[in-house]
Amino acid sequence: MPRSKSPLPLGAESHLFLVGQSKRGFWVARDLEGRSEGIFRNQKEAMRFALYEGGHANAVLRSPAPVEPSFGTGIH
Repeated sequence: MPRSKSPLPLGAESHLFLVGQSKRGFWVARDLEGRSEGIFRNQKEAMRFALYEGGHANAVLRSPAPVEPSFGTGIH
């Protein structure tokens, strides 16, 4: 298994991610700037993706409301 990258200080290379469950039951991790997103079967994998892509543990926000995938259309 590859090693995960070290967390970066929250800054220019960090991205804020929103993680939540969609109305259809999938878990969505979405960059708030619309650059990256992933759709997952469970919360653990969505959080892992957001932590890795976000670059920092403080870059992940867990949403209590449903989070729907944007499919590349940006944040609405």
